Amino acid sequence: MPIARFPETPAAAAGSVATGATVRAMHVLMTELQRRLARWRADDHRVLPQAQAINLQRARWLAPAVAAVNLVWVLWLGVSLLLHGAAGPQASAQRGLLLTHLLLGLTFGLGAWVAQALRYQSKSFITQLLPLMLALSALASAVAMATLNQPERPGAVPFVLGVMAVTLLMLWRPSVSAATLALSYGLLHQALARTQHDAAWLLSQRLDGLWAVLLGWAVSVLVWRQFVAVQLSQEQLRSAQDELQTRQKELQRLTRQDGLTGLYNRSTFVELTRQELARAKRQGSSTSILLLDLDFFKHVNDTYGHPAGDAVLKNVAAVATSSVRTTDLVGRLGGEEFIILLPATTLEAARWLAEKLRAKMEKSSTVWEGQRITSTVSIGVASTSAAQQHDFDHLYTSADEALYRAKEKGRNRVE
Repeated sequence: MPIARFPETPAAAAGSVATGATVRAMHVLMTELQRRLARWRADDHRVLPQAQAINLQRARWLAPAVAAVNLVWVLWLGVSLLLHGAAGPQASAQRGLLLTHLLLGLTFGLGAWVAQALRYQSKSFITQLLPLMLALSALASAVAMATLNQPERPGAVPFVLGVMAVTLLMLWRPSVSAATLALSYGLLHQALARTQHDAAWLLSQRLDGLWAVLLGWAVSVLVWRQFVAVQLSQEQLRSAQDELQTRQKELQRLTRQDGLTGLYNRSTFVELTRQELARAKRQGSSTSILLLDLDFFKHVNDTYGHPAGDAVLKNVAAVATSSVRTTDLVGRLGGEEFIILLPATTLEAARWLAEKLRAKMEKSSTVWEGQRITSTVSIGVASTSAAQQHDFDHLYTSADEALYRAKEKGRNRVE
């Protein structure tokens, strides 16, 4: 027998739709929360080394001061015990406070020595753990002081002050600060019961300690998130500055170099040549230039195409650069014309180098799409001595005239 199904009422349908929308909204909210927490954890990991370095630096400066203050307390409490006697509950509490200040002073004194001795080893395990150990010592001492003060001055003031000081001075991840503060509150919760026997006072001070821990953790989280935001902003700024410097260097390179061959362009080559001529004049040395022009380069472009012509120009630049000294300068004047500056080189030595370079160019073919393109160059040589003091324009004109003679005499030669 079939089961009878009653139609769903409009109110039930609306309730079902609302429930589904609520579930979807909760799912979206949880997904976004998980993503944000994952991003925060990644950010925390990125800035953790900077936080550890700052904590170590603060420990190195604050530990000696804390040690000195506690030793002053030790002296004051010791004199007080000598003057007023060492008997009774008050004297017992003072002895406990004296011991607490003495241990805290010695701990921070030792911490100051370790921080100073390992100041150049900020990545070692001891230096990374040192600030946390000092903070735990300070919180344990605050618990001891609050507990020992109960017979005379009941209150959690020492613990509250200790929590505020530690959370303001330490850069902690939220998980670390939560664990540390929870541990310190657990110690306070148990220790107060040993010296405070009034239930109302005990509850009040435990609540004060709890509020101090919650407020301290909130402050610690705010300080940490602010620190992370500042560090990430500085990192982005440094990245932007590095990118800007890289682009500026690239722009400077493009303004000084030929885009195809990477050689000096005409304006840069002329500038450097004039500087070299001025130096040669002071030192009394000779200077020579070689003016190179590819033979029948138009035929290469017409036969193989302009990409093949570019490959030939790159090959010429590579051969020329590898054939000269590191002190020589190679530039591209434009088109298929190249120029080489030879400091401290006489005309005879320049001609010898030019002939060597011409022969090497003739033997060096350019491989393009499985074919070998052979190119030759004509070279004009010009030189000036310290006594002649010719400028760049005169040298260039002389080399250009020599190059023209090489072309007229059949190309692939030096003049």
